[in-house]
Amino acid sequence: MSLQGSSQNGRQTRRRTTATKPPKKKSPMRRFLWIVGILVFLIIAGAGCGFIGATMSDLPEVANVKPAASSQIYDVHGNLITTVHATENRLPVKLSQVPKDLQNAFIATEDNRFYSHHGVDPIGIMRAIWVNIAHDGVAEGGSTITQQLARNAFLTQDRTLKRKIMEAMLAIRIEQYYTKQEILEMYLNQIYFGQGAYGVQAAAHVYFGKNVQDLDLAQSAMLAGLPQSPNYYSPLTNYKAGKARQAVVLGQMVKYDYIDQATADKAKDEDLGLREKSEAAHSDNNASYFIDYVISEIAEKYGDDAVYKDGLKIYTTIDMKAQDAAVQAMHNLPNFYTDDKGLTQPQGALIAINPHNGYIVAMVGGRGDDSFNRAVLAERQPGSAFKPFVYLAAIQDGMTPGTVMDDKKIEFNGWSPKNYEVPIPVK
Repeated sequence: MSLQGSSQNGRQTRRRTTATKPPKKKSPMRRFLWIVGILVFLIIAGAGCGFIGATMSDLPEVANVKPAASSQIYDVHGNLITTVHATENRLPVKLSQVPKDLQNAFIATEDNRFYSHHGVDPIGIMRAIWVNIAHDGVAEGGSTITQQLARNAFLTQDRTLKRKIMEAMLAIRIEQYYTKQEILEMYLNQIYFGQGAYGVQAAAHVYFGKNVQDLDLAQSAMLAGLPQSPNYYSPLTNYKAGKARQAVVLGQMVKYDYIDQATADKAKDEDLGLREKSEAAHSDNNASYFIDYVISEIAEKYGDDAVYKDGLKIYTTIDMKAQDAAVQAMHNLPNFYTDDKGLTQPQGALIAINPHNGYIVAMVGGRGDDSFNRAVLAERQPGSAFKPFVYLAAIQDGMTPGTVMDDKKIEFNGWSPKNYEVPIPVK
């Protein structure tokens, strides 16, 4: 009994000792850091709310479409060369007139969750981020069709945080105001396809010379691939890149079960029936090739809509007197024959550059009614153009036209020239 009592007294003593132990005091520094952290959070949250509130107040009404303004291109003397516009080249059509294949091609390529999201697609954004990280670059965008409509119809092409937030908020508002069918119809009539064509109807006329309702699967897939980079993927100026992009679109349609693989393969091999001459070519102007080059460069830097809708004044280095002389020089070349495309042969190209400042003063990209600009798009090795310099060096070294050279492998500090091998395209 005495041992048990002692044990109980010991436990009571420990309880009293524990109970009377003084609490730990909080460090003044720790308390200060907590207060600072809370204040910083509140400041950031307040600033964010204020920024979003200000952004929302700047949102346009979704019922008002931003009007397009013509851009003007000037020569080196400040004289107007041409006016670039899009308003006359937009032909609105009803969604019911747009082939289902063309609708599906756009949805599969640009926004496969179009009918599921409410303007902004978080899943699509995360997928785009993952794909871009995997490809170590921008391989896929996260903007929905509704966001693209918001940007093209109501906003500028500025790549700023405010514009992106406005784009997202405006997309949500558009989804509340319009049905999915109305949004898709506006988008298909708004989007830019290159060659001055806005909307699917104008694009069908420019590229295929037909109405949009008459487009087949192959042509629909080609058009659906253009908005990502209309100048680069245009089959009229870069057929190889256009066909590669078409294959990507068809692959997306297979992926999301709009068509089967056999149908996609058949469409890839189908003749597109492209127009031989682009309606966007400035055939009445001696500077047509230079104008197209300027448009391509401006569009690459500021976006296609900036050229055709934002009313730019573009001042260039071209001298129209030099340009007229260059065009006349190309006309004076002999005409040997006309090929099966109706082009005069031989073809040629000319670029005149001011050696003092590097300005392009004249540019001719070909002869005849051909929109292909050989001056900037025809990538060729210098080839025989270097022969006069080689012969001059040989003569200065004491050689004569009768000098015999041993055709054997030669090295320059470990480097040896090699023949150019044309890569075999993969089907």
